Amino acid sequence: MSKPIIGITCLVNWQDERQQQNETYIQAVLKAGGIPVLLPAVSSTAVIMEQAELVDGLIVSGGPDMDPKYFGEQPVPELGGVSPLMDASESVLIRRILELNKPLLGICRGEQVLNVVAGGTLYQDLRRALPEVLKHVQDQPRWFPSHSARIVAGTKLAKILQAEELPVNSFHHQAVARVAPGFVATAYAPDGVIEAIESQNHRFVIGVQWHPEGMWNQTNNYDALFAALIQAAQEQ
Repeated sequence: MSKPIIGITCLVNWQDERQQQNETYIQAVLKAGGIPVLLPAVSSTAVIMEQAELVDGLIVSGGPDMDPKYFGEQPVPELGGVSPLMDASESVLIRRILELNKPLLGICRGEQVLNVVAGGTLYQDLRRALPEVLKHVQDQPRWFPSHSARIVAGTKLAKILQAEELPVNSFHHQAVARVAPGFVATAYAPDGVIEAIESQNHRFVIGVQWHPEGMWNQTNNYDALFAALIQAAQEQ
């Protein structure tokens, strides 16, 4: 059986006119048995459609805040930088991957964009929106799990991870607010912030708020999540 091609979206550094991605995404896919291919953000819808056809599965990576216009809101003062090209390109790509029912794993920003594309909303800033929240932007190394997440029983995520609670790393100030239609929340931080979502209408469409790829070479890691993505991509 040939190895599946897993597309990984790129971070757009528009100031330096550069697109890039962390090595950890690549290594996590390689370790799980996939072929990683970086997909640059582009403005051509035709090219994005070809990207969707090219890959057997997709990882939508982390990055900057999403422009709140995509979920019908005006920007609050705490909104961080946005990337118009990433927002536009990833929205089209995710929508097409969902139409093709190809496996998709959204990570951090990737989970947030997935939720918005599917019809949900985001908290633009957790501290502004919620009265009591944990620290969700950690100062520890990227691989270090800074708080826990409770996994909802009976979900695809629970089946994959085989746990009721797991330690996660945390690098975000936005999060899922209203879960998109056809999706369910599958993990929660102790403060109630949604840490994962999944589609009820697709074979494998999962979003996680933490960075599992950042823990790929640690003893306590998320190999099972990437292995499940690769398996789903092989089963098409």
